[in-house]
Amino acid sequence: MIRRLEHLSYEERLRELLLFSLQKRRLQGGLIAAFQYLKEAYKKDGDRLFNRACCNRTRGNGLY
Repeated sequence: MIRRLEHLSYEERLRELLLFSLQKRRLQGGLIAAFQYLKEAYKKDGDRLFNRACCNRTRGNGLY
């Protein structure tokens, strides 16, 4: 631990170090994984994570 921060609470240390909480970092990781799957980076694991809807109502979205 950084000595000058040892008296601060967890939230104050995060703020001082310009870091996000563990909960927000996990959410960000999940969003990154979802984005990569949608861009077909996760072909092998993607079928377990999401179901694609068969629909042509994407308003020009290039994913379908």
